[in-house]
Amino acid sequence: MTDFKTLFQPGNIGKLSLKNRLIMPAMGTQLPDAQGKVTQRFLDYYRARAAGGVGLIIPQFAAVSSDATMPFNVPIYDDSWVSEWKKVVDAVHAFGARIGIQLMHIGMIYLYAGFVPEGLTVKVPSMMPWLRDDMPYHEVTEEDIERYIQDFGEAARRAKEAGADLVELHACHGCLVSTFMSPITNRRIDQYGGSIENRARFARRVVERMRQKVGPEFPISVRINADDDIEGGVSLDEVIQQAVILEDAGADAISVSGGLEYWSTLSIPCYPYPEGPMVPLAEKVKKAVKVPVIVAGKINAELAVRVLEEGKADFIAMGRPLLADPDLPNKVRQGRPDQVRRCIYCNNCLKDDPQAGPGACSVNPFLNREARYPLPAAERPKRVMVVGGGLAGMQTAMFLAERGHQVSLYERSERLGGQWNVASATPGKERYATFVDYLKGRLDERGVTVTLGTEVNREKVLEVKPDVVVVATGASPVVLNVPGATGKNVVQGHDVLEGKVPVKGRAVVVGGRFIGMEVAIWLAEQGKEVSLVTRAGLGEDGIRLEKLTFKTLAGKLVDLRVPLYLHSKVLEITDNAVVVSLGDGVFSIPADTVILAVGMRPENRLAQELKGAAPEVYTVGDCVRPRDAAEVAYQASSLAAKI
Repeated sequence: MTDFKTLFQPGNIGKLSLKNRLIMPAMGTQLPDAQGKVTQRFLDYYRARAAGGVGLIIPQFAAVSSDATMPFNVPIYDDSWVSEWKKVVDAVHAFGARIGIQLMHIGMIYLYAGFVPEGLTVKVPSMMPWLRDDMPYHEVTEEDIERYIQDFGEAARRAKEAGADLVELHACHGCLVSTFMSPITNRRIDQYGGSIENRARFARRVVERMRQKVGPEFPISVRINADDDIEGGVSLDEVIQQAVILEDAGADAISVSGGLEYWSTLSIPCYPYPEGPMVPLAEKVKKAVKVPVIVAGKINAELAVRVLEEGKADFIAMGRPLLADPDLPNKVRQGRPDQVRRCIYCNNCLKDDPQAGPGACSVNPFLNREARYPLPAAERPKRVMVVGGGLAGMQTAMFLAERGHQVSLYERSERLGGQWNVASATPGKERYATFVDYLKGRLDERGVTVTLGTEVNREKVLEVKPDVVVVATGASPVVLNVPGATGKNVVQGHDVLEGKVPVKGRAVVVGGRFIGMEVAIWLAEQGKEVSLVTRAGLGEDGIRLEKLTFKTLAGKLVDLRVPLYLHSKVLEITDNAVVVSLGDGVFSIPADTVILAVGMRPENRLAQELKGAAPEVYTVGDCVRPRDAAEVAYQASSLAAKI
């Protein structure tokens, strides 16, 4: 077992002493109101993480200029916002954590957001021909630069006045400062463009002005891109030189991240990425500077220990793992790592926008709803029978038992996990299995009786005589309604991923959602000849897919040169081909194996059969409607709360 004591050694950033080496980095939440005012949910969100034991929390960015704001974000562009930030500071301090405020001019991150608030423009160092043409742009002048430097300085002063322990300059991911530092976005020919020193001049002057406003001992960190993850972006040698320049300007720490968000997915690496992709770059930066180095990006507690012990960084920024389990630091420190609800890096938490609202977590239904946990004890404990051992059934059983109900869980197969086991079998998604392990542990702790290999029917329910039955029988893969769809050469993507069926010869994957993309990638990586057919565009079949994961998978398909037949309808499957229509044309794609990945249909027969078999009968999960894991988790917790 890993010894985690290294994570809990005190550390310093400038004059600021932190109780451990764990930092929660700035991440968007959509929890303030549309005007940027602090809400109770916003405070609850950070209180939960502070209470969970993290050393330093840096909330979502604060806009330093009134011409670069976003709805549902707390800005800091004038003194009226100091009182709002003080609410957040006090909430975090109340639980013993330190807090920094991240200062940003949003710049080209508007492109990633997909919209610009009315009356504003995207501020860029240089107008480039490849910028998307549906946005209003403004090329920053030297007069603008002077104003923004002043804005950053005043914002730093306000952060200190609000009681923050640290201020951080956001200089990565495509914000205005970072686009000045990168050669791909800065083609200026004045004193702010060209050489490394010139491209870093804006950032250097911002740090100097911040230092002037907060004094010599107040900690300043700077978060930079160590890799833009785009051809022509900043090089590692340039990054190292820029880090030294920022250190000389007064930075007390360098925080290493990466990726220009509109083009790259590196800023929030999802499950196909290896663990800790930024760690080797942080190690190089650390060798060049004397101040502490912070590293982020798909780092779990075990990897964090190795990074610290091997001297590759001084602090670990954990974002998504603290969304999955706010109590991660306390659990690990107390020797309970097996009780950590581990992040699976699915990026479901990123499916938030000003229209859709806060994102949700596949493993933590109380993300952005922290006040709802723990669930209240049941007024009258009941005998509850849960039928189905997938995620919906396991989580419903866990929460019901937590409330004090007597719960039994039945699963017809010999294994808990349901369709989640298919996900765990997908290359790159092996970490998904940790959630099933977590749920098994909690079911055991809470005294849930688990019976495997048992088919439940009406007679069984009448025999058991429960007060409540919860049906969680899941869903099964859809079969295409075309000639030949049940032929011997047609298999389901789920069975391919679990290794239940062989894939022979030329393969055609039908379906452009994640599972279809994943199957095609997996086969192509094995060197198999594979094509993908989808009736819509990739990811456009009525399902809202998380865009960074989608970009990552789509990029892999392109890199692997998988032929894509988009907006193509399958008409027939023969022994050696898939017949497809596209527009007015009909053609055949050679195929020895056809793999279906066209969605799921509810398995709700038992729910109909059990009507009247118990005083209360409920359905939960995919047997109601196929949905993603975050929706399943939320529905399971909501159902458990009302029984």
